[in-house]
Amino acid sequence: MSLESLQLDDACWKILKGVSYSPKTPQMLARIYGMPIAECWKRMHFLEGLGLIHVVLIYVSRDGRIVQFYEPGEHKIEVIVGDTAGVYFHPTT
Repeated sequence: MSLESLQLDDACWKILKGVSYSPKTPQMLARIYGMPIAECWKRMHFLEGLGLIHVVLIYVSRDGRIVQFYEPGEHKIEVIVGDTAGVYFHPTT
């Protein structure tokens, strides 16, 4: 298993923080952090691709929309703060 490093922007950090407390939808996070919903979706798909978050619940709302709740992924995240903050995690192979 290799150790990966990446830089995340403030929006990604907010999303990770938001889902760490309880599962949330992209709409909920966009409203909580005051970001455009499209930007929130883009960041969440990026984080999901890295395995840092995943869908925990999907359902169809009364008005026919598909609603997805996300929670943190199973990867261990280690935050290193020096001159810049870095995130280190163990990706699955």
